[in-house]
Amino acid sequence: MRVIAHAVRCLALGMVVLLGVGTLTAMAAPPAPPSIAKGNNWDVEPVAGGYQLTLRLDAPAPMRASLPLLAVDGVPLGVAEQSPDRRTLSLTSTDPAVLKAGDVRLVWSGDLGKEAGQNRDRATGPTDADWLKARRGPLLKDDPGALGKYKVETSEYNLGDEAVYLPGLGQRSEIRGKVYAPKGAIGPRPLVIFLHGRHEYCYGGTAEPDLAAKPWPCTGGAKPIPSFRGYDAPATALASHGYQVVSISTNAVNAYDGGVYDSGAQARAELILDHLALWKKWSTIGGGPFGGKLVGKVDLQNVGLMAHSRGGEGVARAAVLNADRGGQYGIRTVLPLAPTDFARATVPGVAMSVVLPYCDGDVSDVEGQKFYDDTRYSVTGDAAPRSTIMVLGANHNFFNTEWTPGQSEAPSVDDWFGEDKESPCGAKYAGRLTAKEQQAVGTAYVAGFFRLQLGHETKFLPLLDGSDARAAFAGRAVVRVVSQAPVASRRDVNHLDQPLPAGSVTGKVSATVCAGVSEPSGRAAAVEPCMASDDWPTRRTGALPGTPRRLRPLRSPS
Repeated sequence: MRVIAHAVRCLALGMVVLLGVGTLTAMAAPPAPPSIAKGNNWDVEPVAGGYQLTLRLDAPAPMRASLPLLAVDGVPLGVAEQSPDRRTLSLTSTDPAVLKAGDVRLVWSGDLGKEAGQNRDRATGPTDADWLKARRGPLLKDDPGALGKYKVETSEYNLGDEAVYLPGLGQRSEIRGKVYAPKGAIGPRPLVIFLHGRHEYCYGGTAEPDLAAKPWPCTGGAKPIPSFRGYDAPATALASHGYQVVSISTNAVNAYDGGVYDSGAQARAELILDHLALWKKWSTIGGGPFGGKLVGKVDLQNVGLMAHSRGGEGVARAAVLNADRGGQYGIRTVLPLAPTDFARATVPGVAMSVVLPYCDGDVSDVEGQKFYDDTRYSVTGDAAPRSTIMVLGANHNFFNTEWTPGQSEAPSVDDWFGEDKESPCGAKYAGRLTAKEQQAVGTAYVAGFFRLQLGHETKFLPLLDGSDARAAFAGRAVVRVVSQAPVASRRDVNHLDQPLPAGSVTGKVSATVCAGVSEPSGRAAAVEPCMASDDWPTRRTGALPGTPRRLRPLRSPS
């Protein structure tokens, strides 16, 4: 209050001074700097620190999880900042190539390396054989996707489209969620929060919305897309076994995250913690939309987070942010689902499984693998288990029914590209999963993960520790799990992140440790890369190194 009062006094003094001066002459705005290069829909202007490259589109850029890049004469220059209406993209660069640009286009980080059929041509052959005639591990006795003994009650809460301010976004967000509760369960239950990813946020309406002025809340009769309702199956499976589950909406973040430095990761983390604060109130003193119904029903020291697409970075950030704030909530587990990982985040000390859809047509470099790779040895003595779950035949969107044609309320698409019968991911290729098959896989592994890590049901360990066990609920899906056991139950022979010392290999064989892809420009590499890869700057200044792409051609599905 003292700060506010001081500000008011200063403002009052300022007004007195102005009144004493009398009428002020309006100052003319400085002229815009002249363009030093331009095309039909783009231009380059000099700015402090380099050159600002701006591309203007006739229609809004698609809503994708991948990062938008500006390419100059076919070479990606860096990550572009999007205007709220997604029609203008810009970046600042010190690269003099922009001065001689002949062509400027929008490309996507997840698409680099897909041109000219590079990925698809190399994916045939051995991949087909392993995929269509895959080895089949033993079935688990207990199926994690099967419903449990509790009936599930569902309800929703909606505190408004602009109920909370998110500092990481600089905007206000909705507070809205769908709750799945085990009917008749006694005592505090583990809480699992689901978070959807980046997707269109409004649909329908009779008038063209003015997205440039304010893209959220929806206007002109348009309705919010209910992406938060798209995970009914795994939420119901968990709730039927005694878990409290809430799936939350993040449309406001999707509306504004094209203009923030971290693509919305911090804002998504803040939104999760805002919901947890409400659940703390509702489960202790009651109030809000549930009255006293949730009092004593939630264990906030046993919390799990699952998030899809860009939401994956949000839950990783939420776990770290919660720890930085003193660990008010017991976030024990995170499950990024088809996630982005632009920041190369590590999540030590938290049980983690990363679901990687092989046929992801949006985040098609499957960069979520880096959560696992970067976290494995990030902290000495880390006792948390972690794994990756590669699902052959699964795309990016179909884990969410609200992003799936024929199931969604709003228009939706299959994110994979190419011909329908084309190997390995065409919509009618024999190895491609149907939407319902993919959703069943998601249900089995999401439910199995949280029941193992939050509920300590060790019978599900073989599903996630690389033992090759499978769940009947996952059907015909081919799933490959790579796991790192907790430090106390493993012995590391070699981290395989340094060159082998002399004498490591004997006999008539030779071996070399190499990195899966090359390090970004400017970053020292511990070992030489196994293959060349694309590289591009990740920051909007265009000055910092980015993440190498083109992973799919040499990735083995086994």
